[in-house]
Amino acid sequence: MAQSKSLKNYMSELFPIIENVKVDLKSLISVEHKCDPGVCKGKTSCCAEYEICIEKDEVDKVFAHTPGAAEFAPQLKANGFYRNVFEETDDNLIAIDTDEDNQCLFAWRKSNGEILCSLHSHAIKNNLSFYDTKPESCSLWPLAIYNGSPEILTVQEDAFNFDCNKKRKSGEDELDPEISSIIRNVYGEKMLAGIKHAVYKIKKET
Repeated sequence: MAQSKSLKNYMSELFPIIENVKVDLKSLISVEHKCDPGVCKGKTSCCAEYEICIEKDEVDKVFAHTPGAAEFAPQLKANGFYRNVFEETDDNLIAIDTDEDNQCLFAWRKSNGEILCSLHSHAIKNNLSFYDTKPESCSLWPLAIYNGSPEILTVQEDAFNFDCNKKRKSGEDELDPEISSIIRNVYGEKMLAGIKHAVYKIKKET
């Protein structure tokens, strides 16, 4: 019985619930992320490869920035009108349409081969935070939220298929700075502080 309780405590430390989200600490510590479109030339890119699903309350935000995004991704406009790129899914989410190559309609390719997100490019051009223009699931990448009770914050299962993500050496006991920045901007300083404290606890006990 004592062993069972000890294992339960250990698992709760590795998967603490912080701000009503279950956090996969080992997974978050394991990834080093650096967004560099140059490494995507001629390869897969997170800005194009996924079918993005968003909550209904994000539709207005994305649509409001579609005119700016269309300056980079002209496929967002047809016959003088902005396309309806949203489609409701069976699980009550909204999916952003893809093209015939299954690439996100907000993706665009520079002349040098780099694949970029037009919502992100629009934000940079207009001095906006891309966290305010892009869907949360895109801003969160290479992290991901999976359904559960509560929801689970972890690393996207195929994140290491992309050259912008590297597996860190075993023994790392702090979050990568870019991962910290993502958590701060998506969830806030309180969430980041809670995760860092939880990481410190398991570091102290190992």
